[in-house]
Amino acid sequence: MSRDQHHSSAPSNPTRRKLLSTGAIGVAAATAAALGTPAAAQDNSTGVTAQLSPEPTSEFTGQCAFITGGARGIGYACAEELAKAGANIVLYDIAGNIDTVNYPMATEQNLATAKSNIEALGVKCIAIKGDVRDSTKLKESVARTVREFGRLDILVVNAGVTQVGVLDEFPDEEVQTVIDINLTGAVKTTQAALPIMRRQNAGRIVMISSILGRLGDENFSVYSSTKWGLIGFAKSTALAMAKHNVTCNALCPGWVRTTLADNDYMLNAISPENPNFDAVEAAAEESYHPLLMGAYEPVDIARVVKMFCGQATAMITGEVFDIAQGQNARFNA
Repeated sequence: MSRDQHHSSAPSNPTRRKLLSTGAIGVAAATAAALGTPAAAQDNSTGVTAQLSPEPTSEFTGQCAFITGGARGIGYACAEELAKAGANIVLYDIAGNIDTVNYPMATEQNLATAKSNIEALGVKCIAIKGDVRDSTKLKESVARTVREFGRLDILVVNAGVTQVGVLDEFPDEEVQTVIDINLTGAVKTTQAALPIMRRQNAGRIVMISSILGRLGDENFSVYSSTKWGLIGFAKSTALAMAKHNVTCNALCPGWVRTTLADNDYMLNAISPENPNFDAVEAAAEESYHPLLMGAYEPVDIARVVKMFCGQATAMITGEVFDIAQGQNARFNA
């Protein structure tokens, strides 16, 4: 799954995040480079910590990333990480509430603030108020992107909504909204971008699925089904676009601290006796997170998105990559 604006990578309760260490400096450096974080190595003989060189911040200079659901949460975090590495950004977000979604969506102010924050990083940013259910708006927005930036290198298919509860109690309209945004919206977004990437003979597509796209959940039946479908769509897109030098991969986050999860509707449904995000986070850590941690922060997911847009994954496509507190270790091979 996926707070209104980007959070730092430090968890709200640092004691929940246990550090996994390795004695191999090379492994630490390689991992840090792939995820866009500086690595540190300690010389055990002296106790001195040496900072290893971080990756160049200009990896994506001159490139352009189009990100749906970009006003907050994972989408905004992706925009920030890519912008820090030099990419120009297009933020596409509905920036308004939907009658059939039971929690607050991003606002126009969120979108405006996100644009200002991205531009403060020294890159260009376009903010577009748009709905992924609207093919015409998506095509117009992609055309504007190419007019202003001359290219479209990265597409992050992130926009999504959820519902929670008993399947047969969901109103038809709410069910259709989840399907139309999470799955059909992903198809329409990709349709708008593919002609440009095909013409360029280059591009990276990253689709944000969910750990619930890899396993069922009785409380998220429709959401889960759309995220399963998104994985199939990502694999099919990878096959269709491989000959055009375009990669497409799906990422499956677990519990992430965003407004999709941290809102009254969700918390009252998940934990009616204690509808508090920190309480739910602690329960998750205790009951089903193999890694001794609570929720990820949006930036944790964004760093992996960045990895799948960089050179380290240039020859990887059709992959499904779990970012799920180790829950995927329980899956069948």
